[in-house]
Amino acid sequence: MSAKENQLNFSDNIFEPEKIKVGRNNYQLYRARFNNLYALYKYLKSNPEINHDVFYKLSSVKGSYDFAGKPYEEALEDLIGEVDPGYEEFLKLQSDLNNAKKGKVHKFRLVRTVAGGHLNIPAYCAGNPLCYETEERVSKPKFIRIHVSLSYYWGTSKNQVLHRAIIITNIIKALEKAGYSVDLNTFEMSQEGNELIYIIVQIKKHGGRLNMSALYKTLCHVEFLRRILFRLLETMDVENSWCEGYGQTCSESFIRKALKLGNNDIFFDQPREMGIYGDDLADDFENAIKHLNLEDKINVEKAKREFREDTKVLSKKRY
Repeated sequence: MSAKENQLNFSDNIFEPEKIKVGRNNYQLYRARFNNLYALYKYLKSNPEINHDVFYKLSSVKGSYDFAGKPYEEALEDLIGEVDPGYEEFLKLQSDLNNAKKGKVHKFRLVRTVAGGHLNIPAYCAGNPLCYETEERVSKPKFIRIHVSLSYYWGTSKNQVLHRAIIITNIIKALEKAGYSVDLNTFEMSQEGNELIYIIVQIKKHGGRLNMSALYKTLCHVEFLRRILFRLLETMDVENSWCEGYGQTCSESFIRKALKLGNNDIFFDQPREMGIYGDDLADDFENAIKHLNLEDKINVEKAKREFREDTKVLSKKRY
């Protein structure tokens, strides 16, 4: 059996390759989708076929702890297990950010009442008790779509990964608190020659609440990419030399073209592209806000003060 069998045996998750054009170039796109972490766990736990023709060594298993985090089997069980102690510290770094602009748009609807407003003559003559009309304001949340890349280049540190996760959750929660309806797309798109992989791991449904534990498991630790997503890639029917470096993370401009993202969609790139260096959380937050052009929606100075205070408290507790 070959990795091609995975398309037949797991048709809800692994799809037939398709040809797409990005700019002037043609690519073979390999796509996988998982509606939650349990679906991803179930797929990997089912021992799908490994593409040994391409992946002659399995980095998902052989990667060192310093680079790839905790061992593969442990990382796999973490997808459905209890969150680790670091989750509590992660939650404490969620700041209460003020928003400069509320994300509400106001519309009006015509409402008929028994008194007040303007008299509707035909309704009055017909004896309808609801013969007065007035306008009622209806508030609806503005819609924002956020895309989060789950992959990053090999030199990205664990601190960079953690800081970006903290920044992402703070921004999403701040926008939701301001009245925005947030649609979150979490995915990996990587390239090797003329082949692309596009892996979607859904952790928030549109209109649903932000699942903090799922977001923590996918964004805070390097093993989600370097163990879990690496193993998923090892089961895909790619043909190019992916084993050398497991592909190159696609740039924001490329992804926006390939996925036809909206001009107003917010895109969280890999840490180094957003000025997230992993040394100082407050500085990383400010750099990310500037990169995203969200200064009008986020109180940066307040957030920086809170981050610096929180990290001092947490540092004292650790030592």
